[in-house]
Amino acid sequence: MKTYLNTFKTFNSNVKLFLIGNAISSMGVAIYGLLFNLYLKNLGLGEAMIGKLISNTSFGIALTAIPAAFLIERFHVKHLLIFAMTLSSLFYGIQVLSHSHEYLFSFGLLASMCMAIFNISIAPFYLRNSTPEQRMYLFTMNSCLGIFAQFAGYLIGGFIPSLIKMISVTSDVLEVYKMSLLVSVFMIFIPSIFFLRITKVPIPKVKRDLFKSITERDWRVISKLTLPKLCLAFGAGLVIPFMNIYLKDKFNLSAEEIGLVFAGLQFFIFVGIFVTPWFMQRTTQLRFILLTSIVSIPFMVSMGVLGNLGMVLSCFFARGMLMNMSSPITSMFEMERVKEKECVFASAMILFSYHLVYTYSTRLGGYLIEKYSFGPTFYLSGISYIASAVLYYKFFKKDDRSKAKPETQLEELAEIAS
Repeated sequence: MKTYLNTFKTFNSNVKLFLIGNAISSMGVAIYGLLFNLYLKNLGLGEAMIGKLISNTSFGIALTAIPAAFLIERFHVKHLLIFAMTLSSLFYGIQVLSHSHEYLFSFGLLASMCMAIFNISIAPFYLRNSTPEQRMYLFTMNSCLGIFAQFAGYLIGGFIPSLIKMISVTSDVLEVYKMSLLVSVFMIFIPSIFFLRITKVPIPKVKRDLFKSITERDWRVISKLTLPKLCLAFGAGLVIPFMNIYLKDKFNLSAEEIGLVFAGLQFFIFVGIFVTPWFMQRTTQLRFILLTSIVSIPFMVSMGVLGNLGMVLSCFFARGMLMNMSSPITSMFEMERVKEKECVFASAMILFSYHLVYTYSTRLGGYLIEKYSFGPTFYLSGISYIASAVLYYKFFKKDDRSKAKPETQLEELAEIAS
């Protein structure tokens, strides 16, 4: 904790403002994500339709990712962030206020397109505003704050409908959920106020036409970074968006109980990410990514087999902690393997590919759940995670060995032998 606090003091004001704004946004998004599916279920929509709506959000991010990268490369991030967060909160608000399927799809798409600008800008923004010595702690701290904010969002979000029902004149379930969602929309807007104080950081002026901007990229490295993420996206899209529905349908949990479960998940994720720098002093980035991914797979598959709530929740927490522990390291791993001038485009390309696959796997997941229940989606997800780990190892094992310290390699070989 002392190391984190001392490192935080070395960050410039831009980084501190972004960390705070991102945390508040994460809280709002967590509340929205927790309640929106339950709101749709109360509208009478089935899992297949809900899957399409969720996938629509991912499609919006994929659609905007690469154009947003060109904008970020050529313009200062500050105004783009304010523009994106303001419009996304507006579009989310309109989506909530309408029962029309067309409005649910169209404004959800527009909101996610605006949020894509924000998501793509995070890693490049931190790289531009930090030193190499700060980055491991910065990326980890960003994830920890985001997880803590989501923890608070899930913890509060599950009780917001009950609180609104107590103070409101209406007892209509749909209206209560609608007002609860509008609270989260306001929280998504708040970071725009913080971003007003961000100062402009000079960006290199690179003149090149659109064709050269595409053809001159290091596609060999970008494709190697992208393919393993596609497998993760396919596996995650089949299961993760439906976990609140899974807990409600299989174990008949209330919104408050589901909120507590998701808050508990964020606590375990927070602990996992918080101790990540300690692990990273003893191994390499790739080995840590592979270890956390592989160990999480049995817990993922077990959730589709077990019928006891306590055991399912234990697997749910373990899987979530392991997969998210490597998240900040994966972001740093990706950005450090491309040239600095290409980090924005590489981030956008990875995000584009991830959400494009996530779009279709979520639709497939909704269809499979409605037709065959939840079991097959957990098994397919586990297979996808195995494929991702294999690809990471195949593409980057030589690079990882060259970066590992000799004594670290000997220690790890001894551990494997034992």
